[in-house]
Amino acid sequence: MAKIVRMSTPVQKKEAKLIAGMYSKSKKEQQELYSYCSEYFYANYRGVFFANDEDAAEIFQNTFITFWENIEKRKIYEEDGIVLGKDGNPLSGSILTYFMGIARIKYLEWSREHPSYSDPDTEMGQKIKEEGFDVQQYINMLYDSSDNVMLEIIADIISHMSPRCNEILTKFYYDQKDLDSIMLEIPSIESKDALKTKKYKCLEALRKTAKEIYNKYLNS
Repeated sequence: MAKIVRMSTPVQKKEAKLIAGMYSKSKKEQQELYSYCSEYFYANYRGVFFANDEDAAEIFQNTFITFWENIEKRKIYEEDGIVLGKDGNPLSGSILTYFMGIARIKYLEWSREHPSYSDPDTEMGQKIKEEGFDVQQYINMLYDSSDNVMLEIIADIISHMSPRCNEILTKFYYDQKDLDSIMLEIPSIESKDALKTKKYKCLEALRKTAKEIYNKYLNS
């Protein structure tokens, strides 16, 4: 069978080099990857997490540890200058999107111990009230197990969904953008109702796939 030749962009090449270096325990690449993720996290977390600087630092550290473990376990790896994940498929987004997916999950873990995140007086609470986002339902979908297996499955699936589902779920749940903002950023979606329908279908596909993979994990 002929080998598939994949073209990569400069950013993809850089990220692949960092992932490969992290796996081979190159101190230089380990430090660069840490800085790469750190700069992005601290530039963006205030739009995602409702936590103070100290708690955000804890969330970042927990996220980076899981990210590192996923690299060591070859759940995410480099091949021919491309970052690959589940079933050897390229990530549909940047490793930073993958990293922030894990960070969002770690934030949900943290927020279960800090229930003020759902207080209607907080920004998160206002979004829940205005958009009807049932946080508890989302958490229930994620927390089907006492360990982190389902959480890792969720992050991995989102990173490998269709570009459109990946974009919508990332913008809505991870970046905490409202529907109007998402419509401005994805002008090909003709109406808010169409966006709501697409988001629902993407979430249902995510839920179905996650449960199937998790059940296979339990029976393996």
